Parts: sequence; C-alpha cells; structure tokens
Amino acid sequence: MLLTEQAALQDMKWFLEQAKPRRMRSMRQFAEEEIVLPSGPYAGTRFRVHRQPYTGLWFDQVDSGRWSRFVATGPTQSGKSISCFVIPLLYHLFEYGETVICGVPDMDMAADKWREDLLPIIERSRYRDQLPKQGSGSRGGLVQSLQFRNGATLRFMSGGGGDKSRAAFTSRVVVITETDGMDESGRKSREADKISQLIARTRAFGHRARVYMECTVSTEQGRTWQEYTRGTQSQIVLPCPLCGAWVSPEREQLIGWQEAESQLEARKTAAFSCSACQEPWSEPQRVEANRNCRLVHHGQTINSSGEIEGEYPETETLGFRWSAVNNLFATTGEIASEEWVASRAADEDNAERERRQFVWCLPVVPTKWTDAEIETHELACRVAEVPRGVVPMNADTLTIAMDLGKYLNHWVVVAWSAGPYGHVVDYGRIEVASDDLGVEQATMVALRQFRAMVLAGWPIGVVGGETLIPQLCFIDAGYMTDVVYAFNRESGNRFIPSVGRGASQQHQQWQNRETQTGSVVQHLGEGFHINWLPNANVYLAEVDADHWKTWVHQRLSTPTSRVGAITLFQANATEHLSFAKHLTAEVKTEEFISGKGMVAKWDRKRKQNHWFDALYNACAAGHYCGVRLVEEERRQVPPKPKPAPDPQRKPYIDVERWRANQRRFWGR
Repeated sequence: MLLTEQAALQDMKWFLEQAKPRRMRSMRQFAEEEIVLPSGPYAGTRFRVHRQPYTGLWFDQVDSGRWSRFVATGPTQSGKSISCFVIPLLYHLFEYGETVICGVPDMDMAADKWREDLLPIIERSRYRDQLPKQGSGSRGGLVQSLQFRNGATLRFMSGGGGDKSRAAFTSRVVVITETDGMDESGRKSREADKISQLIARTRAFGHRARVYMECTVSTEQGRTWQEYTRGTQSQIVLPCPLCGAWVSPEREQLIGWQEAESQLEARKTAAFSCSACQEPWSEPQRVEANRNCRLVHHGQTINSSGEIEGEYPETETLGFRWSAVNNLFATTGEIASEEWVASRAADEDNAERERRQFVWCLPVVPTKWTDAEIETHELACRVAEVPRGVVPMNADTLTIAMDLGKYLNHWVVVAWSAGPYGHVVDYGRIEVASDDLGVEQATMVALRQFRAMVLAGWPIGVVGGETLIPQLCFIDAGYMTDVVYAFNRESGNRFIPSVGRGASQQHQQWQNRETQTGSVVQHLGEGFHINWLPNANVYLAEVDADHWKTWVHQRLSTPTSRVGAITLFQANATEHLSFAKHLTAEVKTEEFISGKGMVAKWDRKRKQNHWFDALYNACAAGHYCGVRLVEEERRQVPPKPKPAPDPQRKPYIDVERWRANQRRFWGR
C-alpha cells in the first residue's frame, strides 16, 4: 500500500474514532489523566489532586452541573492559575473541542499567558499534535486567535481597546484571568463594563454557558470579591484531628509566632489551632485535615457526622475561596515566619495589606479613602476684604497660570504674602477664535492678549495704585505644544510652558543630568521640576498634578485666619460659584494597589475643571518663586537664563524672520 494511501486510511480511522459517541470525562479526571506539570517542585509529573486537596473540591463543584459561573480566589503560589484558569480552558478546548474566549487585562498579557502558562502544558500532553501549524501562535509573535487542528478556537480578548473588540465573537465558554484588572468600563465605552461584555458573548447559549473567573482578591469593591459574596460564598471546613469538630482556621488561629524573638523561632513555634478546642495542630495533622476537607455554601452547616445540612444558595455563581491553611505548598512554619517579618517591616501598613491579599485571600480594608469634599457654596464664601483685581498691600509675590482650550483659555492670578497667605486676585477667560482664524493662529493671538494683560500688572492696595507684575507665569503646554513653545521664545522666561502629570506618570529626576530625550533638569522643586529642552530652545515645567491638587485643596480647607489659607477677592458668593465648581470638580482618593502601596488619585466628577488646573499651576509657580509653608529661608529663584547660542549650530528658529512673516500675514 502506498504511503499516501496509508496516511489517508489513518486519517479516516482518526475521524471515525472522533465521530463515535463517547462519554466526556469529568474535569477532575481530565486534569489527572492529561496534565503534566511543566515547572515547579512537581515538574515533569502528572497533576494530582491530593497535593492540594482544595482542587478536588473545586473540580467536583465544576463537574456537578449545578453552577454556570465559577469564581475562584486564593493565595498566590498555591496552584490557583493552573487549577482555575489553565485546566478549565484546556478542558473545553480538547475534551469538548469547543471554542473558548480567554479574557485578559491586555494583549501583552495574552502573549505571556499563551507562552508561559498554556503552551508548555499543551506541549507536554498528547494534545501537542493539535497545535496550529500555521497562522497566529504557530511561530510565536502576537497571539489573538488560535485555531487548533481539532477545530476548536482560542480567542483572546483584552480589557483594552474599543468595545467592538469584545462584541463580535460568540462562545459557550469564557475563561477570565486577573479579573480585577479588567474591572472598569472602557474609556470610550457607553456600554457595560468589560467583564460583562465578555460574559455577554455567551448569551446565546443560555443556561448551558460556562464562565470561569480567577484572580487574587484585591478590594471589597473589586469584581472578584463582589462575585464571591453574591455567589455561594463557599467555605472549606476541616475536621479537627483532636476534637473532631469541623472548623475553618483563619489568620487568628495561626498562633505561637507572635512572641517569638527571631524569624527562626517563629518558624519553629507556630501552629494552626482548632477554633473549637483551641488545641494546636502539628504539620502532619494539618495536612491530614485538608485531605479530609469538605465544602459548605452560605447558609449550610456540617454536623459532627460530616453530613452537610441546609439548602443550596439560590444563585448560579459558585464563589470558591481557600486561604493559607489550605495551601499545602507552604508549611505552617514558613507562613508564620513571613508573618513575623511582615509585622516588623518598615512599611508595616503596606506589608499588612499584602499579607491579607496574597496569603489570607482577604480584601484589603479599608481599600479607599476619600478626602472630605470641599463644599462648593462654602468655598465661594472664602472672600477677603480686597476688591477684585487688587493685590493685597502686604503681598510681595504674584504668580499666574493659564489652562488652554480650543475656544476658551482659563487663567488665575494669585498674590502671596508672608506667612504664607495666598489670595486669588483675579481669574477669567480669554476667548479663542478657533473657527475664524484656525486653532493655531487663534491660540497665538489669545496668548499675546494674555501677555499684554500680564505685563500691565495688577494694582497694589487700591485701584489705580502702583502695579505689580507677576514674577512667573505657567502656561499649559499639554495642548497646542508647538504654539506655546513659540510664544515662550518670543516672550521670554517670565512665561514658562508647563505640563501636569499624575503621580503614576512621574519619574525620578536628577538635577543637571541629561535625560534620554536630551532635556536637562535645571531645577528640582516640591512636586515639580524645570527642564531645559535644547531642541525646542525653551524651559518646561513638569508639575506633579496629584501633589499640587492636594496642596490646593488643603489650602482651601484651612481657616482663612490661619497660615497657609487661600482666599478669594471680595464678591458676592454667587459670583464665585462657577469658579468654585471648577475647584471642586475633582475629589482625591487613596487606593491600595498591589506592588505600589497607597496611591493618591484624583477622580473627576465634572468635566469643567480648568480653573482648578490653572490654580494648582499658579501655586507651583509660587513655590518656584520662594513661597514656603514651613519656616525656612525664603529665597528668590529667578528663571535660568538661556544658554549662549552655539555659533556653529543652526538656530531652532529665526525670530526676526518669523516676526516679519507674521507682520506680512496680519498686515501690520
């Protein structure tokens, strides 16, 4: 028989074998018969439930057919990903041969999950022949959709991108990893959150749909904890080897390490104890108790005979959680020694949150602190007995900042007196005739109008008196950057371009060190720094927006008679209402983020916040000019002079020629 005929006959036999009706294996059977571990302490051996007994409870619940959604959370490094993400995904791909949607926070993670978690296991199984020979995923590179030789498709969908990337694909099975990383609506989305959009891809299958979600628990508001508490809230119970009571030891039952004087002593003396008889367990007793574990759902109990009593919760979601006592990959001594170290960490609060999240599988609480919001009408009443547009007699420093827009530029001027005290002398808007002149030309015209107003100054003490010109003006360069730079070059360093960056966008700066872009940091301030940009021939202020927004709100919360307060010019409260709404358009929150600790963020409640941006920039400019909250030697820091031009270097712009062109264009 020819080789080609032999191959055709073998293919025919394979297809006939696949066409035979067969009884599908349970997920537990599939895991133990097909999965070979690629790494870790058991690398090269088959997956076995007895190594981590909680996995047997998990698979049995999946196989029960009682639930259609499965939410799993547990400690890191306890086999969570392989048991609750990899195995369910491969089970549906190869045991059922059906399409699976895999939800990940971003497509970079999709490539990592494929190369590091999924592909090594497939290559060690008998399903390696099902890997695609061509197309996406066959030769590395980006991975979005893979079609296996059995006809099943694995489609990765991320939390990024537009909603259409999640809307045009249908599957009975969705497996989501790092669930809390996708727990927010798409930036441009008017639809539901990203996870709900992924789950909606299963809607056509009704009760036959299967959705798996796996993640380390983050916060009480995170999707994982919300799904767990709204689901079965299942709890693993262990039989006490000493008194026979069914208990579920938590962190409080880890004893013996608190009084230890060293990490080694904590490792030796620690033990889990029974919450019923208070007796400590040895490590073999803890292992044996876990191998006899049971699962009870919310509202159920277990009697002394080990029989579960009570009805199943009326929900389609299995909420499955295990904690450190169930993680047999870590001994009691190892867990306790880490507790001992964490209790003595320099940043004890951060260490405590990490223990809760990554070891005990508990949400970080409190997860978010919101500063008391400033009431808009109260803010509008923070007036001093100084008319609008007049600088207080005792003020010696004046700063101003402007936030640019397509049709309106918002500006705020602040006077500073010893103490310090801040006083908003004036604020306003300059119209930008973008529709008539074009955005670039209209912006330049508005900037020149602003310059004329600044150089005219503001009277001191009384209207018509001696004027004070602002020492420094920050101009928003995040919009129409080239125009702002050109305006700076023609106006001098009284007007410095600035960009506001959140704390997450900040990076460490070193004075007089050249950066990768060629810019040189000339001045380091509190929450800002001044860069010299040789290519643009300008100075640029990079301002930590989160820091200075917080600073402004602290000043606006300080009683007007106290040092550090900011007041507004004398006017009826209703006249300040629009300005006050801008200043209260955002609210500060502090949130615990894994790996970063407590991170301050400003959440925008309303779109109109332009005067707020202008005010915090004017305050940062005040610091550059010597304004200090704490008593220290006040020093004037004049703007750095521009370096002498290099005669061998072609100038960035011929200013005289540019001005001549402008005169010809505008006819003056």
